[in-house]
Amino acid sequence: MGQGDSTFDKTLSMNQGICLLSQVPMRKEPNHRSEQISQLLFGETATILQEQDGWLKIESHFDSYPGWIEEYSINPLTRFQPEVKKKIILAEPFTTALSNDHPIILPAGSELPLLNDELSFTIANRMFKLHNAISEPHFSISTTALKFLHAPYLWGGRTVFGIDCSGFVQLVYKIAGTRLQRDAKAQASVGELIRSGAEILQGDLFFFGTDPEKISHVGIYLGNNRIIHASKSVRIDTIDDKGIFNTDLRKYTHQLQLIRRVAKIS
Repeated sequence: MGQGDSTFDKTLSMNQGICLLSQVPMRKEPNHRSEQISQLLFGETATILQEQDGWLKIESHFDSYPGWIEEYSINPLTRFQPEVKKKIILAEPFTTALSNDHPIILPAGSELPLLNDELSFTIANRMFKLHNAISEPHFSISTTALKFLHAPYLWGGRTVFGIDCSGFVQLVYKIAGTRLQRDAKAQASVGELIRSGAEILQGDLFFFGTDPEKISHVGIYLGNNRIIHASKSVRIDTIDDKGIFNTDLRKYTHQLQLIRRVAKIS
């Protein structure tokens, strides 16, 4: 089983796994040609639902999102390796660590157990040591979002190396301590609906689509009629009652449908 000597215990009714790679693609179907629909980040855990020809169907514990991953890409957690309850969520776009003298990139949103004085930690019997001290998460939504400016767009992506619109919003809010679902349509169903004429705050979420029932895009309000969102890359555009006005194309690209506030804004 790839990274470790143990294999998934078929006698356990609820098999648990943990990601010890930088990120693992989650696919819609159990094959390499299937589209990537999300990613599992370092330290995130999942329940194993099904095994099929070297693939595992998982459900992420963070957002309950299902998908298929290759069997080797996740480590088993047994009864004797419980999920870590107290976690550090990496806030910088990425950092590096050493494991068995080999470097590994840890992207923002990675979940680590509490560190010791030597900046090291152990997960699933493997020790990791960070190259540098990490900063405490900054709970400003807008400041966190700006750290990912110019990150390339990638369907199903959740890291600075490739990210989609809802993955970007989910990641920024995860760092800020708020759990959101994976897809924009699901994100649009939670929080406080901001009515027309109400004060809009930095960090509010703007949702776009052809109508309120067909949400296909989301972005984060930065104030001063600016929005940051992932469209070809993470970028800043202007926003008004009609939608997003792309400052490069000089045209509207996304039609505004609703605005929601899903966390205390700072």
